[in-house]
Amino acid sequence: MNTGNGLNSEDTNFGGLTRGKTDALVPDAWGGYMDAGDWDRRIQHLAVSLYLLELAELFPDYFSRVSLNLPESNDGLPDIVSEALFTLDCYRRMQTPEGGIRGGIESSEHPREGECSWQESLDVLAYAPGVWSSYWYAATAARAARWLETREPVQAKTYRESALRAADWAELELPKLGGVEPHEGGVGDLRNLAAAELYRLTGKERWNTVFLATTVFTEASASLYQWPKHNQRDNAWVYVRTELPSVNATVQTNCRNAILQEADARAAQCQRTGFRWTKDPWMPPAWSAFTAPDAVSLCRVHALTGDARYLRAIVLACQHGAGANPLNLCYTTGLGHKSPVHPLQIDSRYSDQPAPAGLTVLGPIGYDQGKDLWAQKLVDKHLFPSFDKWPTTEAHWDVLWHPMVCEFTVQQPMARNAYAWGYLAAVPREAD
Repeated sequence: MNTGNGLNSEDTNFGGLTRGKTDALVPDAWGGYMDAGDWDRRIQHLAVSLYLLELAELFPDYFSRVSLNLPESNDGLPDIVSEALFTLDCYRRMQTPEGGIRGGIESSEHPREGECSWQESLDVLAYAPGVWSSYWYAATAARAARWLETREPVQAKTYRESALRAADWAELELPKLGGVEPHEGGVGDLRNLAAAELYRLTGKERWNTVFLATTVFTEASASLYQWPKHNQRDNAWVYVRTELPSVNATVQTNCRNAILQEADARAAQCQRTGFRWTKDPWMPPAWSAFTAPDAVSLCRVHALTGDARYLRAIVLACQHGAGANPLNLCYTTGLGHKSPVHPLQIDSRYSDQPAPAGLTVLGPIGYDQGKDLWAQKLVDKHLFPSFDKWPTTEAHWDVLWHPMVCEFTVQQPMARNAYAWGYLAAVPREAD
């Protein structure tokens, strides 16, 4: 939480981590998703697990038949659930005896030039357990436990107990922070999400009380996301889906209305944009704004209402990233007649192989967001006309060492892409 890989934008990815280095060994620190041009595992990657488990809950029959050709295929679980558990288990294995969850795994610096991931020679460090990461984990493990409890009860018990230990540890540690500042996706939002998931899982009023004390949806006018104060999109969805006698009906209605309001805004935005893309209005024109649709609320409202207007908006919103754009470029490697050739994926570059298929890059970048970047200044030497004259949706340079354009992360944009396309794949055809 206190590093550049967490919530401290003033720190580098490595500063606080390396200053706090100890000689203690962390056993079973393996697995999880790598993060783009390096090999760190970050607690934010659990967004992928949340989305995949959500799809499995919405469409159990469809995803029980989908094979992703994983090592875990044929283990009795749908492959997207196995995939969700793969990264979740990375953090579960590192859980401390007291219950705390580490924020991930990181090397002491960016990869050494010429080294692939399996040749790592830098020190590899595990973060200390933290409140923020423990709430992230508790929410995800609780969702996994709920999905598993009627299918694999023994496995469900493992995740249930682990989630509760993580949340209990975080609740004891929270007062030591001396207060939580409003921050979108920060400690307050993740505590609220964990409380929502644990309440839905256990039915315990304790967690409903925590949720109601920390939700923004006691106000009827609250939005799902307000930068830089809060991001409670997933939180509202969990509470809307909770069917327990003690649920607060007013807050539940406010959550539902906020999801509807955002979906309506995205559907309207989709009709206004020339290439039908959707993005959060708080999001600048960069960092995957155009390569993966902001369609999560559209999917959720379609699931709630069955209204075909929302399904149409999802389909249209997906098209820009899939190739219906000024560059005729599908921003996911290996798809379409033209896709990125040089994503910032070190293993494929240093081993002289094509990049793996399925990586959605960050893509076009607005002039104000890119003009001062070191990588953009290298690219500027080869541009005509100058960068400030380029239309934003064409400002994509397929250059390996331009991280803000050619990098990718699993939680953004790949999780959004997987969720939207997974939803479209699974939704019954008669909904058309």
